[in-house]
Amino acid sequence: MHNPITTYRIQFNKDFTFKHLKAIIPYLTRLGIGTLYASPIFEAVPGSTHGYDVVNPLRINPEIGTMAELESISKLLKKNNIGWLQDIVPNHMAYHQNNAWLMDVLEKGKRSAYVDFFDISWSAPIYNNRLMVPFLGVPFEEALSERQIQIDLKDPGFVFTYGEQFYPINLHGYVTILQTSYEPNDAISEIIVQIKELQQTDDDIAYALGFTELKEQLTSLNKSASVKKILRQCIEKINADTGIIKRISDEQYYQLCFWQETEKQINFRRFFTVNGLICLNMQLPTVFDTCHELIKELLDKDIIRGLRLDHIDGLYDPKGYLERLRALTGPETYIVVEKILEDGEKFPGDWPVQGSTGYDFLATVNNLFTQAESKHAFAGFYRELTKDKLPITRAILKKKSLILYEHMYGELENLYRLFCDLELINAELFKHHSFKQLIAEFLIRCPVYRYYGNGFPLPAAEQKAIKWIFKSIREAKPDLEKSADLLEDILLKQYTPARSKRILQFYQRCMQFTGPLMAKGVEDTLMYTYDRFIGHNEVGDTPETFGLPVDNFHSIMVKRQQQWPLALNATATHDTKRGEGARARLNVLTDIADEWLKMVTHWQQINAPHKTDGSPDANDEYLLYQSIIGSFPMPGEDDDDFLNRVKEYAVKGLREAKLHTQWAEPNEVYEESTQKFVSAILKPGSGFMKSFLPFFKKVADYGIINSLSQMILKFTSPGVADVYQGCEFWDLSMVDPDNRRPVDYDLREKALDAIVNDKITIDTLWKNRYDAQIKLWLSHLLFSERRANPGLFENSLYVPLTVKGKYKNNVLAFARSDKNRWYIVAIPLHLAQINPESSKPYELDWQNTRLILPADAPAQWQNIVSGKPHAVTDEIKIREIFKQLPLAILKLA
Repeated sequence: MHNPITTYRIQFNKDFTFKHLKAIIPYLTRLGIGTLYASPIFEAVPGSTHGYDVVNPLRINPEIGTMAELESISKLLKKNNIGWLQDIVPNHMAYHQNNAWLMDVLEKGKRSAYVDFFDISWSAPIYNNRLMVPFLGVPFEEALSERQIQIDLKDPGFVFTYGEQFYPINLHGYVTILQTSYEPNDAISEIIVQIKELQQTDDDIAYALGFTELKEQLTSLNKSASVKKILRQCIEKINADTGIIKRISDEQYYQLCFWQETEKQINFRRFFTVNGLICLNMQLPTVFDTCHELIKELLDKDIIRGLRLDHIDGLYDPKGYLERLRALTGPETYIVVEKILEDGEKFPGDWPVQGSTGYDFLATVNNLFTQAESKHAFAGFYRELTKDKLPITRAILKKKSLILYEHMYGELENLYRLFCDLELINAELFKHHSFKQLIAEFLIRCPVYRYYGNGFPLPAAEQKAIKWIFKSIREAKPDLEKSADLLEDILLKQYTPARSKRILQFYQRCMQFTGPLMAKGVEDTLMYTYDRFIGHNEVGDTPETFGLPVDNFHSIMVKRQQQWPLALNATATHDTKRGEGARARLNVLTDIADEWLKMVTHWQQINAPHKTDGSPDANDEYLLYQSIIGSFPMPGEDDDDFLNRVKEYAVKGLREAKLHTQWAEPNEVYEESTQKFVSAILKPGSGFMKSFLPFFKKVADYGIINSLSQMILKFTSPGVADVYQGCEFWDLSMVDPDNRRPVDYDLREKALDAIVNDKITIDTLWKNRYDAQIKLWLSHLLFSERRANPGLFENSLYVPLTVKGKYKNNVLAFARSDKNRWYIVAIPLHLAQINPESSKPYELDWQNTRLILPADAPAQWQNIVSGKPHAVTDEIKIREIFKQLPLAILKLA
């Protein structure tokens, strides 16, 4: 199995291409990375900033480069012993005119060779079984009457146009268009005859070839001035008559419609609630084989050595897909999947992969640095602030219910219709039961993103979970008790050979929607409304959690080493809600809860005059204070356009919250009032800034210690350390697009040169800590250690170490050992709580605090952080290894 050693994530787009990557390879090589971890590189929607909106998985995105450039880069990377981990998107493609497969479906309907590629409900009664094209800014009739919808001739055929959008017209429409000619033309008449003959053929391949030939003929004829004039007259005549346009529209295999209509009805599966991403039937062998052709070629050429799979939970049968992928790629290909685990949920142990992309690691580390003792203080303050006593478990159900009924009702309708069509229950029973509501409750109350059973009987743990869901439905909705009994029996008892296939189809289909519901209800709604402590409002983490005991951390890491030693250890990604440095800083607030909450109360008082009619409300104001202190630029550093970035973040957060404003119907008054509030309090010299800055500086210093400690844990804990682009410097970003801004690699390269060539001391690095060189120095050190010892970190034991003495609860320590190779890692926890008055976080008198070494541990060590040697017997005094910096990595001398 290929071991990536470490990964460094790059976000490709039109402004960061293969050429840009090639230019920084010398820097990445000196930094010491093991594997380049690339965002999707296949052709995407023009101007895509992320690459997940693929239009052609069989072509390298021309906006970022060519195959020749990729092959050249591959050779250069191999020369420097750097691998390539490629992010791929098996769940969906872009619903876009550049998606040739999808446009072929719109043009030919069920006669298209690609009709089964896309997850379309052709039997849905919406628009008379025609596919929705939900991209109009107004209802169809309004767009038509205002002549926003027109017909045009583009290479290679007739299309509907709407702004810059265009969609192909089928052969029925061609006949109508061509027959509107004012004057006869033999060539056009011949095409009409060919069209009518072609419509009679039963051979779909011949039909497709004939259609292509007709369009080519039309394109050729359009070069003739006389024919071009006639065709233009046809188009002008039709565009002057909305009745004809409407008739041609009614003849299509699709219906142009208002984008908001998908909130109540929909006949295709989309990614979450994003209309612009249409899902694939990846469970079909033809779809799988076709979509993976280029991926297979890149693997065979050894250009890529690993795959990262986006949104595994969207697939009909994730395990089946992974088994097919493993068979395609072979046993040596490194594979990780994007999987968000809820608190206590285990990663599926029977998947043929190396683990997850690291959100679980992020949540574990994030909770480790959160002071659990402060939960009561934060919770009490928040209850008083919002006057909301609704338990978070119920708040989650409330938000998921909001999303389902207000934004995904069409998906619910489809599931109910499928349930009816599969005839899983006697038709007579529908008169006495509310199965649609029951299905809704089943989706809402699923406590995880999804379950993975793909055959009956379902796994025992899954059966237990389903019983719990139905139990909670009965308790909360007594009127659904009998309906719940029936559906529970269907899923857990009635899977006879004659029925099991149909039952499984309904169950797996439900599981494709529990994930989007969880993501939209919790990640994209609750995490902007439940602001008790936003440090845990994070992808992979949960607002419910608040701290993790050291012993629990050790237990998790021991199991991680045993089960998933090559899973990614992530602390920042393109999807995280805030940067890893921002979270590390926010965690400090839990160490000084009383002081923090007093500061918030003071700020509420002095900033009250800056509100307009109570805007922002208390909850949004508290979100802003936390966001500001988490992301405020380091003291003395460039402000990085902070004011405008916070204002943009505020608008996104408010719209995601869906309380005072939302994307569909923005409340500009509330948004502008909130932005004015932000401008007023962040104005230099304001009362807020005078109060904020001294407090912030202390929080920032302790946040730096947390951030460096987090980095050490990422590199030395079980798993593959993953660094998101630019995060070798301080990462104080906010949610996307803020965390996808360009990275200044020139600055980083110059800083790395100074570190490597000038041998800067730790004292100097700490003195200049705000410029981020200290984090770059530590990143370089850790990358180099992992690169020099790949086998040790993959195969070594994780050994928790006992800490004794006064501050035993404020040190986490463990060993990584493999035969005669050893590392000992020690980091501080909750320094701000035990050293709150010091301006120098490292100047704590650790007194008798010490590490107890295993009996077989060596006696001679080298602290690779400080460079100092240490000779020990059975214990290590913390004050000795935390002298210059309260961080230690001891290596066998």
